[in-house]
Amino acid sequence: MASTKRTWIWVVLGILATCVFVVLVFIVGAVVEFRRHVKNEYVESTVAEQEFAQTRARFAGQQPLIEFTGRGRSDDSLVHRPPENAPRVKINNLRVLVYDLQQGHLIHADVPGWLLRMMPDSGRYGGGGFNTEFDDEFTHHRLTLEDLERHGLGLVLEGRNDHTRILMWTE
Repeated sequence: MASTKRTWIWVVLGILATCVFVVLVFIVGAVVEFRRHVKNEYVESTVAEQEFAQTRARFAGQQPLIEFTGRGRSDDSLVHRPPENAPRVKINNLRVLVYDLQQGHLIHADVPGWLLRMMPDSGRYGGGGFNTEFDDEFTHHRLTLEDLERHGLGLVLEGRNDHTRILMWTE
């Protein structure tokens, strides 16, 4: 009888060890993916401005989905929503470039398209969670993945205020 009791203890310990191992693998994988898709560096404002100018030059003449006319408040933005019958384009990546003008942080982020499709809240998106005044623009205007796909590949958001500069585009 004692040997069956010991067997159950080993089975339970084995199951617990497996669960802990799976959780650790998941956490390490999430950290590795995050570090692979987000790059944060301190740079001078001139370097950041050059990076923004080079990136913006790729979209010369293209109108962003969200355009800011003021200081980054939701009331000061204009959304050029695509027509309902516009063809949808598959988005492979959503790229974000954010510069904190006060602290000198330049953030490059790359959100894979498969992750965009998995996001909750009926496909409504925030501004990337980079702690900027622009984070509310997507949710305020109820923009969805479908809106991004109908807008097509290219410039999605461009904004600047006293504290932050942001550029967002799809590829």
